Amino acid sequence: MAMKTIKMKLAGSDWASASELHIRGTVFASGVMHRTPQDVAGALLQLSGNMQAWSEAISGFNGFFALAWQSGTQLVAAVDRVRSIPLFYGENSAGVFVSDDAEWVRLQIGDHAMDPIARDEFKLTGYVTGKDTLYPNVKQLQAGELLHVDLDSTASAVVVHRYFRYWHVEPDAWDEAVLRQDFDAVVTASVQRLIDYAQGRQIVIPLSGGHDSRLIATLLCKLGYRNILTFTYGARESKEAAYSRQVAQALGLDWHFVEYGNEQWRRAWASDERREYQRWASGWVSLPHIQDWVAVRTLQRNDAIESNCVFAPGHTCCRRHTGIPDRAGPDFPASMDVLIDSIMQLHYVRSVGKSGLQADSDTWRERIVERVERNQIRSQVELADAYEKWEWQERQTKFIGNSVRVYEFFGCDWWLPLWDAEFMAFCQEVPLALRTERRWYDDYVKQAYAAQIQIDVHESPSNAENFGLLGKSIRLALSPFPPSVKSFLKTVRHTVLPARNTNSYIASHLSPSELRRLHNEGYRVDGILVNEFLGLAP
Repeated sequence: MAMKTIKMKLAGSDWASASELHIRGTVFASGVMHRTPQDVAGALLQLSGNMQAWSEAISGFNGFFALAWQSGTQLVAAVDRVRSIPLFYGENSAGVFVSDDAEWVRLQIGDHAMDPIARDEFKLTGYVTGKDTLYPNVKQLQAGELLHVDLDSTASAVVVHRYFRYWHVEPDAWDEAVLRQDFDAVVTASVQRLIDYAQGRQIVIPLSGGHDSRLIATLLCKLGYRNILTFTYGARESKEAAYSRQVAQALGLDWHFVEYGNEQWRRAWASDERREYQRWASGWVSLPHIQDWVAVRTLQRNDAIESNCVFAPGHTCCRRHTGIPDRAGPDFPASMDVLIDSIMQLHYVRSVGKSGLQADSDTWRERIVERVERNQIRSQVELADAYEKWEWQERQTKFIGNSVRVYEFFGCDWWLPLWDAEFMAFCQEVPLALRTERRWYDDYVKQAYAAQIQIDVHESPSNAENFGLLGKSIRLALSPFPPSVKSFLKTVRHTVLPARNTNSYIASHLSPSELRRLHNEGYRVDGILVNEFLGLAP
């Protein structure tokens, strides 16, 4: 019988090598930035197959990276705390295959049919949870994971180790004034690392109407960085566009607006370039982000962005606890069932109609429990912690963070200052009372922005994503109901009051009657995109 082999393909153009070590991205270690594998090779190459030593070394890294080390019959591969550069692996009787290209692994393994459970989950959420992908024998390294392949092992040849999990540590006591001072130092340091990484290059901020991108822009200005371009896109009359322009002008920053129209999107949607991007960017794990694809392409074609620019989106671990636990007061129940129901109601809803799905709700409940890695929920603190761990591991790092593939597709660089390891570590110790609905965080952003442009904090624009009082009341009233009831109410609403679709990438190639039909069946916009994407699969 032929011996197994290890085959590795690193398809990205910006991998760098030093001896047996390959690194993509940039590492900060002990406060020092390391751009080349030679900078960190000395510390890692001596570790050989000692997984405890590898875990300890990598857990001390900041920055955004993936790495792989191969020597003879052993291989070690790792992704950072947010899986910003994905890695995939698979095993069959011939060997073990590792790559940053999920399609290459699929072809080596010989997977021709999607896993039906993963496909159903993808339809409901827009991504596949856990280590799975759409194909049964193609696996992914999750955020904070380390892969060890040892063909000489008498046990399993492929073992995955976890060197980081996003768990909170609830403090026994805290001083809010001290916390605010510490937070200011931590977030300023994270943006300073963005500046250190950019080294004078143009920093491009997708400036939405929200607080996260506003915080990045504000601190860059405070730290004296001037080579900044901001942009937003969509409907010219939108609140997001108005807030974005107001913030950019107040900070004295260059601002570009890319207006979306049906004809523009019709041409883009019909292009081979769009199909190529979606197939490549998904990794057979998540729905590729399409929202800002045309905007980035337009900015590049108009020479608005410099060829070596660095995009800095506002993705962050400091998330609003939508539905958990701020949906009610201190008497809000805390249990595993409440956690599961909340995750299902918030995330397993892209295709609420569930037509053609093979799995039932029990399948998703079991899957969620496995991903949460908790046996029980006994308090509101544990409820919030478990929810945020799931949100980090599944939605943020596999779906939201994967949006940086848009920038890579057009040859641009990126950095995620609000997923900085030091920033994450601070957020892990913020008490629940201050995390609820992000009021504390939002207040900090408002004050920092107001101080930078020298206005009263009450004049600082709010978050364009905020629901009004009526919207919040409706969400609160509907929160106890299951998805099926919400789907029915949504159908009634669309029948009585047909919505005006402002998503040009959908309205550009679907007729109004088809859009109404899909809305009435319970599909959200991204649910429609999921079905269309699955049609691109081989």
